[in-house]
Amino acid sequence: MAMPKYVQMLPGLLFGVLLCTSIIVHSPPIDETAHLPAGLSHWESGRIQLYGVNPPLIRLLATIPVRFARPNYDWSAYSAVWGDRSEFAVGRRFFAVNGPRSIHYYRIARWFLLPFAFVGVWGLFRLAKELLNQSAVVAIVLCAISPLMISHASLMTSDAWAALGGVLFIFIFRQYFQSPSVLYAAAVGAAAGYLICTKATWLVVLPIVVTAGVVVRFEKQNLDFWSAVRVGIAIISCIFVINAVYGFTDSPVYLRDCPFQSKSLRGFGNADISREHVAAEAGVVSTFIAENLPIPLPRNMLEGIDIQRGDFERGFRSYLMGEWKHGGWWYYYLIGFLVKEPIGFQLILYASIVHGLWYWKRWTKVSVREWSLIVLPPVLIFGLVSSQTGFNHHMRYVLPAYPFLFIIAARTVTLGKFWKWFSYACLTWQAASVLWFAPHWMSYFNEAAGGPKNGHKWLVDSNIDWGQDILMLKWWQDKHPKAAPLNAAIFTMFDPKDIGLKFKLPAPFVKGQPEVVTKDGLRGPQPGWYAVSVCMLKGMHFSVPEGDGEWSGSTENFTYFLDNFEPVDMIGYSIYIYHITEDDAARVRAKLLAEEAEFLKAESESKEVEL
Repeated sequence: MAMPKYVQMLPGLLFGVLLCTSIIVHSPPIDETAHLPAGLSHWESGRIQLYGVNPPLIRLLATIPVRFARPNYDWSAYSAVWGDRSEFAVGRRFFAVNGPRSIHYYRIARWFLLPFAFVGVWGLFRLAKELLNQSAVVAIVLCAISPLMISHASLMTSDAWAALGGVLFIFIFRQYFQSPSVLYAAAVGAAAGYLICTKATWLVVLPIVVTAGVVVRFEKQNLDFWSAVRVGIAIISCIFVINAVYGFTDSPVYLRDCPFQSKSLRGFGNADISREHVAAEAGVVSTFIAENLPIPLPRNMLEGIDIQRGDFERGFRSYLMGEWKHGGWWYYYLIGFLVKEPIGFQLILYASIVHGLWYWKRWTKVSVREWSLIVLPPVLIFGLVSSQTGFNHHMRYVLPAYPFLFIIAARTVTLGKFWKWFSYACLTWQAASVLWFAPHWMSYFNEAAGGPKNGHKWLVDSNIDWGQDILMLKWWQDKHPKAAPLNAAIFTMFDPKDIGLKFKLPAPFVKGQPEVVTKDGLRGPQPGWYAVSVCMLKGMHFSVPEGDGEWSGSTENFTYFLDNFEPVDMIGYSIYIYHITEDDAARVRAKLLAEEAEFLKAESESKEVEL
């Protein structure tokens, strides 16, 4: 019996409602702060330079309506030096000159992207339906109640759009093999260009997926002149879309003319170094390519990839399961998936995977061909991202794999009557868990991890606290006038005072560094009301706003709150509210000073022993 169309539409409608809720309540998180002014700069200047480490397509689309809303501009912080990453300074200036109305402009950009979300969900449904028939609706349900998908599809950052664009491409790619034509070849190329312009990860993954798709469907009788023509049209279409997104500037380009700085690409560019050095570093073949073959891609795109490669090569401080270290872990995303994804989703996903592996002999040539394009992308994405151990900050990096995982998980419904009801039970569990913590989906952790309240024991940054709840903190302050003056240490890239939050920076305490004090010379806990972001509680090294327009660095300045005080309230699981009395402040100051004295004594004795 066919499922009524209105029933099939319900998950999509639920997804839209959850996205709209998230759009309304969440302030711009760290990266989105820079994406909007960067997108506006592309339109205003015609240059794709700000936020060049990511392709510009999504921010170009999102900022189309914002331009007509006539925001104020301040480009004084704009740097024309490639690699300066001045988009964040420009983002701060955008908030400074637009004030509370800045939130309105970000919402406009987010609203404008909603139709693209529905197109992506439609692509997911059509692709799943070809493989699962009526059970395809389960894949849409999984997407609609995925906390990671909801939290990022409600932003103008690129991760969710790269995910939804991925299944849309695979759907079009499959249609080409069912009905090979010049029109479909051009559509495949255009979809590939669109996908690459959402996130650079696809620039690596997509050629492998396409090659594998062609190989598993290869038949000698189909290899003719027109096949080659269609391949050429697809490639030309892809290159055309990429260059169109970049405004047809600086393309084609010789790699020798690109001032690459990363170790991975340095041998291809840097025309100012000697031929002998280039040949030694990159090899004879690479040198020939760099000097003689024009690359039909925008120079800005290649240099953006170079900057990102340099970031991974240098590495940054990362956090996992209570440990900070320089660099990352190859298993970071596996642990993150285990603790952040709803248990219901994981159970039906693992059931599908184990069943497929256990009964591998049942797989026919046709079924392998049909499912290869679903299984390969998540394997490649998790493998590629896990191999980049220069730093680990964000589970969102593997989000492009999720729509394919939804389809794989939905397969469990087709395995038999028991597995059908097992899947429905898991979906009910997931829906209840995800909706219970609404609208705080970015901070979601599953029950096995202890829920969002214990998420900071596992992961930080965009996995729990990305500055997304500052607007709700402002609403909280408006409802609690007695909580004044408010002391706040907030993880953000814009100054909360620009949207009306009234606060000052708390007194810091760093063990062994008595010189780290406030402007008034205060150190350690003082009586009063406090709002402290989870990332600051866990000791992230970052700049924090002081409440008067100034910013200062924080190197574990506020970790003493988490160890010594109990919060009286929470703002979306990412900001803790404390109320400290005079007695509590004096008690904890004495404790911290005593611990510091012991620490300094032990350190002094250790140095004497070394001498």
